[in-house]
Amino acid sequence: MDDSTTQTGAADHTHADDHPDFLQHHFDSPAQQFEAAKLGMWMFLATEVLLFGGLFCAYAVYRGNHPDVFEYGSQFLDTSWGAINTVVLILSSFTMATAVWCAQVGHRRLLALFLFLTLLFAGDFLVIKYIEYSHKFHEHLVGGTAFYEAPYGYELPETKEPGEAVAVVSTVSGKDLWTATCRSCHGAAGEGLPGQGKDIRGSEFISQRTDDELLAFIKVGRMPFDPLNTTGIQMPPRGGNPLLSDGDLMRIIGYMRTFEGFEGAATAGAAEGETATESEAFWIPRSTIPLAQTGPSGLAAPTLAASEGAPGHGEQIHHAYDPDRPANAHMFFTIYFLMTGLHGLHVAAGMAVIAWLLIRTLRGHFSAAYFTPVDLGGLYWHIVDLIWIFLFPLLYLIR
Repeated sequence: MDDSTTQTGAADHTHADDHPDFLQHHFDSPAQQFEAAKLGMWMFLATEVLLFGGLFCAYAVYRGNHPDVFEYGSQFLDTSWGAINTVVLILSSFTMATAVWCAQVGHRRLLALFLFLTLLFAGDFLVIKYIEYSHKFHEHLVGGTAFYEAPYGYELPETKEPGEAVAVVSTVSGKDLWTATCRSCHGAAGEGLPGQGKDIRGSEFISQRTDDELLAFIKVGRMPFDPLNTTGIQMPPRGGNPLLSDGDLMRIIGYMRTFEGFEGAATAGAAEGETATESEAFWIPRSTIPLAQTGPSGLAAPTLAASEGAPGHGEQIHHAYDPDRPANAHMFFTIYFLMTGLHGLHVAAGMAVIAWLLIRTLRGHFSAAYFTPVDLGGLYWHIVDLIWIFLFPLLYLIR
């Protein structure tokens, strides 16, 4: 049979009483088998799009509600590694497409070569992800409470208060602590945000309680099912930042008493350095994005330099103690590992498919008359590559 004969063409020249070994008994012709298999693969890929589509929707919702968290977390991702992985996957798509062409025209040696190159590029991608992941785990750049723990042996400046653990945040003013922890729910000046937190200006609950009583309340928080909860919204313990010391919470309480409606607010505000008024505060609903001139400087941020092991690592503030870190900053890495981890599993599955195709190629199972598995494997690999093309800018580039 001529090498240029396509799979469909081979079917046209097959006599009715001929039944090639690769043709399943329930199909009338190789062409029918090929079209049915390809339709099935497209249906499978549709379910993959639905799976990742749900994750992309979750990403959009979380980023829309907490842009400050994504702005802060993305600075710890190495754009260079992400760009290299993008190039690697684009090259793997090219080699896979070429492998499909080689199968269609019957070039078995070239088919084996390009399948091997695709497998090699896929392995390079996973090796780079291993390097990235190992660094994240070492620096505790993960989702969950481990995010707020400094790596073993990390040296901090000596700012220890009597009876408290060493923490950089203990030197920060009440206003800065409020901005970093509480403003995303209660607003810049306690005015509250719809669906996030209530207006606490002049609150009787606050004014009728001592600082120690408020401290005990904030340390515990209030769950949505608490009968005393009138909003149905959870107030997390310590405002969602488990590293805030009792001294930090007392500073926040002192700053809260400077809000409008509290007796002696002007005097307390002067002591704090500035009275909190809604008109002079810059804020965006459901966000704690700082002013542009005081915002993170991208890849040059001190926290990034510390996490990347730059000179003077011990003198930098680790992200676990960074006073500019927004509340619930670990949420970024929860989404990061969920999306990139699931994609990595698909890459590993694709490598298994490509290795299987390579073994069958070396055994001479494919020809110009039969290349269906190679074609379907190529479709799967292209969708894996395409998903990364979206993940890279969303997680690594957008600040």
